[in-house]
Amino acid sequence: MQQLNKPTYSEQVVNLIRQRIRNGKLRSGDRISEASIAEECGISRAPVREALYQLETEGFLMSHPKRGKCVTLLTGDGIRHRYELCGLLEGAAAANVVLNLPTGPWEELEALLDRMKQGVLSGTSFEDHAALGTAFHETILERASNPLLIAIARSSCRVISKYLMFQQWRTLYTTEELFQRHNSMYEAFLTRNPYTIEEAVRAHYADSAERLAQICEAEQKPKTARSQRRAHFPTE
Repeated sequence: MQQLNKPTYSEQVVNLIRQRIRNGKLRSGDRISEASIAEECGISRAPVREALYQLETEGFLMSHPKRGKCVTLLTGDGIRHRYELCGLLEGAAAANVVLNLPTGPWEELEALLDRMKQGVLSGTSFEDHAALGTAFHETILERASNPLLIAIARSSCRVISKYLMFQQWRTLYTTEELFQRHNSMYEAFLTRNPYTIEEAVRAHYADSAERLAQICEAEQKPKTARSQRRAHFPTE
């Protein structure tokens, strides 16, 4: 049994479930039992209930009329819609940043691209390479002047790519492709043309969306066995 520290029961349950979603032990549609989690962790149900509420508001879990509380069920169109929103918002943010900052975040972006390129040559792990890609996006977003835009842009796709479909997302691109995708955006930024910038960012997200959506739709075809899953909370 995994023992938790009393002052942070709810927070640790949140982190535990996030990690199990990320590593694939909990998958889209899996039922979540409040009682099972409380029993495994050796705590009362109140902090578990609080944790599940937080995870639902963040998009990790959902309430289903037949399954009850479960890991968010994804659809191909749902993925496309989220990524379209993220592309629109981040594209607008990038155009605003590039056009309104006198110097732009060029040195930081160039440094990240250099590290990505070196990582391709040296065989850096996908996870390390992807972290540089995330830093590339954050370098743009953190300079945007609209905090609401930043928050929505960050949350639109991250729950999918970093958690709900992280295991599948890891297979979408080679490290060379990751470098080229971000380098293409950087070249668009250098044009200082808002339409070119926004189009490049939207295309970046649209490509990921379509690949993930097709994987999601393919995985949902054999639904029979999945629909019979009982509520569980797999251990590490």
